[in-house]
Amino acid sequence: MVMTSRRSGDVVGGRYRLAAELGSGGFGRVWRARDETLDVDVAIKEMQLPPGMPETERAERLARATREARNAARLRKHDGIVAIHDVVVEDGLPWIVMELVDGCSLSEHIEQHGPLPADRAAEVAIALLTAMGAAHREGVVHRDIKPANVMLAEDGKVLLTDFGTAIHHTDTALTATGMFIGSAEYTAPERLRGTDGLPASDLFSLGVTLYQAVEGVSPFRRDTQEATLAAVLLEEVPAPRRTRPLTELITRLLDKDPDRRPTVAEALTMTGEQPATKIHVQRGTKILPTREKPKRWQPKGVAALMAIITALGTAGLPDAGRTWGYFESYGDNDLHSVAILSVAVADVVIVGLLCAGLVRFLPTGIGKTVTVVVAVAGLVFGCGAAAFAFNGAGEIFRNTAELSGQESATASLVLVTIVVLIAIGLAWESWKSQRPGPRETIRSRTQP
Repeated sequence: MVMTSRRSGDVVGGRYRLAAELGSGGFGRVWRARDETLDVDVAIKEMQLPPGMPETERAERLARATREARNAARLRKHDGIVAIHDVVVEDGLPWIVMELVDGCSLSEHIEQHGPLPADRAAEVAIALLTAMGAAHREGVVHRDIKPANVMLAEDGKVLLTDFGTAIHHTDTALTATGMFIGSAEYTAPERLRGTDGLPASDLFSLGVTLYQAVEGVSPFRRDTQEATLAAVLLEEVPAPRRTRPLTELITRLLDKDPDRRPTVAEALTMTGEQPATKIHVQRGTKILPTREKPKRWQPKGVAALMAIITALGTAGLPDAGRTWGYFESYGDNDLHSVAILSVAVADVVIVGLLCAGLVRFLPTGIGKTVTVVVAVAGLVFGCGAAAFAFNGAGEIFRNTAELSGQESATASLVLVTIVVLIAIGLAWESWKSQRPGPRETIRSRTQP
């Protein structure tokens, strides 16, 4: 497949006559075109695939174009989002037909006219927050909010565009080794660390965008990609000088901890705008709740409970055979013994898995080999600690409560099982709240 060589005057899809090129980027071009069926002007996005592209990457780019149209179409009723009108296939490639906006991007405005006045920046903030709120309620996270994707129309409207990197919670994963979604200087730190699909990440990108809108410079832009990534992860932005009355909002949005960023509703309140209490949606559209923010104490709780198991296991050294002997011949009743022994074995295995699961809190970039080794070590350690924990708890009950051997074994089983059940609950809630949406990566910025 080679890149197309379309020119002004060509007709696409039997009805859209190309008039002039509006912009181009790594993935293609955007044209001004005339819909000859309806006799109106539209914008049409052409995808281009370079020669020699691997079939897998070609398939991913085609799937991404379809996804862009689908996610934007979910939001076509919202005034603050550029509407998608149609998708046509020409020469095996999709062309996305969009609302034509007479105006310029925020990036172009800053380059040509300098920073926005504070009052206009506040209007942009309110419009973008409102558009983002609508997208998040529909389960769509944009993932590439930046000045180039904010349109300033001549009639004063502010519109969010380019859903080429957006994901919906129902989307399947698109992956490609070594690729990265979005523009590094506007990307939230948690996304660079591997946590994707959080609405809070859009809010960080909005903070960078607003900072640039009022200060005239991108706060994390550096001379190299590596330096830019390091700045996003590690450096604080220079103190803003022209952001009033948006100083507090921008500062909060740029918090590197997603838990401490405001929600869309809170951010709107900080601009002086009252969040809408009614949501107007297309008939039959389901309103999807935004993902719950992760609770930072949950993984810490799991780690604390594993520490308790480890302490009991240490107390049970060097021999757990006595307590396990009671499990194996519990009351000389085979049925009871099998049930008790099954619970004990299940506890051991679950503790091992929980300890292995703590590997996901390791720093990113340490490599798969190290990750696997640490996970296996955690599994072995957890199983061993749990196995000895029964004897440790049993010894404590025997020495402090003067229980018999069988009674102390039963008490130790109950205690360890309770700890394991609580740990399972915390781990499950932590996983639900922190799991990312379907992960996608691409090699370059998705413009236009």
